Amino acid sequence: MRAYLAGFVVVAAAWLVNIPAQAEVTQHLRIDRYSEIYDVHADQSYVLTVESDATLLTRRGIAAGERETMDFYPKSQTLELVEAWVDQPDGTRLAVQPGSIFTRPSAATQSAPGFSDSQTTTVLFPQLTEGSHTHVVWKQTQKSPPLLGLQIISHAPLEWALTKQTVEINAPEAVPVHWATRGGFEAKETVDQGIRHVTAEIGNRLGAEAEHSAVSSSDFQPVFAATSLPNLEALGAIYHQQSLDRVVVTPEIKKLADSIVGDRHGVDAAQSVYNWVTGNIRYVAIYLDQNDGWVPHPAAEVLARGYGDCKDHVVIMQALLMAEGIEAQPAIIDWGRRFQPMPMWVSQFNHAIIYLPTYDLYLNPTNPYARFDTRDPTLSGKLVVIATEHGRVARTPDMRPEDSQYISTADIKIKPDGTIDGTASLKMSAYVESSLRSAVANASTTVDLAEQVLRNTPEGGFGDFVTSNPRDLSKPFDVSAHWRSLHGAPPCCADAAIPTPAGMDLVRPSLMRSYLSREGTRLYPVMVGAKDLRWTATINLPEAARAVGVPKDVSVVNDAGSYTAHYTPQPTGLRVERRLTINHSVFQPTEVTALETVIYAALDDARAPFTISRGVAN
Repeated sequence: MRAYLAGFVVVAAAWLVNIPAQAEVTQHLRIDRYSEIYDVHADQSYVLTVESDATLLTRRGIAAGERETMDFYPKSQTLELVEAWVDQPDGTRLAVQPGSIFTRPSAATQSAPGFSDSQTTTVLFPQLTEGSHTHVVWKQTQKSPPLLGLQIISHAPLEWALTKQTVEINAPEAVPVHWATRGGFEAKETVDQGIRHVTAEIGNRLGAEAEHSAVSSSDFQPVFAATSLPNLEALGAIYHQQSLDRVVVTPEIKKLADSIVGDRHGVDAAQSVYNWVTGNIRYVAIYLDQNDGWVPHPAAEVLARGYGDCKDHVVIMQALLMAEGIEAQPAIIDWGRRFQPMPMWVSQFNHAIIYLPTYDLYLNPTNPYARFDTRDPTLSGKLVVIATEHGRVARTPDMRPEDSQYISTADIKIKPDGTIDGTASLKMSAYVESSLRSAVANASTTVDLAEQVLRNTPEGGFGDFVTSNPRDLSKPFDVSAHWRSLHGAPPCCADAAIPTPAGMDLVRPSLMRSYLSREGTRLYPVMVGAKDLRWTATINLPEAARAVGVPKDVSVVNDAGSYTAHYTPQPTGLRVERRLTINHSVFQPTEVTALETVIYAALDDARAPFTISRGVAN
């Protein structure tokens, strides 16, 4: 299926908004017609016919539309390319030749062999030029009833212009078809001679440019969704049934669980099991697709292999916890930048995590660098379906500023020749430290990692990190740093104005620039992540020098968060204390002004200089 138009794929939800037309945006590609027709049988197997016509308007449009792809699962599906051609601007029609049609293992299959058997057929269009019109028709046959029944999600494109997009479902009246629309699709349902006909249509839309740092476009693209399941709880019940016989406590698993847990109990026992799974079972895939089956491998097999996908991490952890009398349940969720639920109960999930009902805890054992108490912003505040006998719908806790806390305490010495020597102690919450654990574990050396940090500061320099073991999740990650910046400040004698040296600060205020908009307005929600960032720097000046022209203290507080800065002159120099707080993770366009006010306060203050007034040269 066309890469730029997600048709029959399970993706996350759309947000109720008609995307405003952006007349100034260059239109690179126009989808003249996109049609999906589902002819459904009584057992819910079906034939899907997809027809797509597009006009390539610019070189960028040619690059985007030069090929068509569609995935299929050979075990349960067949795929036929019915026809494909190019109409040139002068009216010449060029048929796609067999040598330009390829079927290969899909990207999912290549990156996760043994966990997906999907194939991709690719059509490469010939002799494209600006104004070329491409045409393709696919026929996909679902040979057996899908595990989750009908799961149809069709989004209108964001980036490309759209003339007309339609979805049509033809099913026996006895087949339940629940459907909903959002954001501009118009749909209707009729019944004629025992056949239910559901049709949806949208069109006449201009393409819009994506915005950096935005949530997933699936949160705001118009969408049509349909399913034969009665509710989301049914998804949880199906997953539960599929995985039930895979959670078996074998003698080997029991012996291992006892050795892991030792004399620990309750949450401490669960944490020791989590630490073992994250450290010993390699993560190889994030794919959660009904055509691959929602079936984890048996726990004993996962243990023997030492690797698995998200479902396998859950099943081995379930078995180890069960061996110690701790209840654990799979939970299916979207792991990404999608936050809005679908307008109805279609499957909208790509990941499995684990839920401990006794302690009301959600755990993601697939990240080898995330501690037990980590709260990931892309898993927080999300719709989740817990896989129990009857299924249960819940919501993961929202991200709080204290869940993403970072504290930098630096001691900085400026020498008469302009050399800066610095040390820093870095403390952080479990979520923030997970990325640093990964960076340290995968760096060639910590010296090289330090150099990467320092080369992005005004003063530059060389240094090193000293850390605890990044793979030991049983303890907080201890991080300290030291560095030297030659010519980091102007040499002695003349007074000089400089900002507070950044040094080995891993979460500098300048990194917040990525959340700013060009005009101070946005069309779509922006994902920032709740944060609590604190910096303290004690700046020691050369003998007989003092800090003058010190910046004024700053205090900005609004609904988005706050920024404060306090400057305290000292006999030997200057103490600088700063704190930036972002109250929640996702900001709607109406909240952007308040957010940017806080961010700009931090950026302006980080650049604010003080003056080193020198006495007698040393």
